[in-house]
Amino acid sequence: MRTVLWALISCLLCIGWTTVAQAAKSGELVADRHGQTVYDPVSNVTWLADANLAATKSFGVAEINPDGSMGWTAAQAWIAAMNTANYLGSHQWSLPATQLPDPTCSQKPKSAAFGSGCKGSQMGDLYYNKLGGVYGSTIQLTHNDNYRLFKNIQPYLYWSSTEWTRVPNSAFSFSFGNGFQGTNVFVNAMYAIAVAPGKVGF
Repeated sequence: MRTVLWALISCLLCIGWTTVAQAAKSGELVADRHGQTVYDPVSNVTWLADANLAATKSFGVAEINPDGSMGWTAAQAWIAAMNTANYLGSHQWSLPATQLPDPTCSQKPKSAAFGSGCKGSQMGDLYYNKLGGVYGSTIQLTHNDNYRLFKNIQPYLYWSSTEWTRVPNSAFSFSFGNGFQGTNVFVNAMYAIAVAPGKVGF
């Protein structure tokens, strides 16, 4: 009986690793068994499956609006509180980073990272490469099968962790409403999604 049980466990583990390996080859994302995280085997990062978790889980941060939107400072505090709580077993959550410079962006100067097609940033990579987003269309309308692994993606702006130092109190943002990457001042209310290195929640 014990031998049969170990054989079954080994088989399940083998199937799980085979699924991740196949996903890495195809570019597909992999959801954890509880549907709380989504692993990107190509970039080796894990996204929160709930792209508006802050609307239901504030981690004690008071400056979050009822719809989950918040300013950049509150978004950073939310991430810090999530890490203090070791949420889903990780203390390395962060807002997604923006690549500077990003030559894939449409607008000049190329020393920055503005416009459409910005695939160098983590959110741009997610929108265009992983979810099949198309510039000018909300991700809710134009996407591939990976989209079903997420929930509550807002067709609006999301905060990046990367500050735009040329303008005081501003940081980069990315729109899942149309695929545009730009900047906003800290006080603007936008959404936040967390990403962590490696596999989390599996």
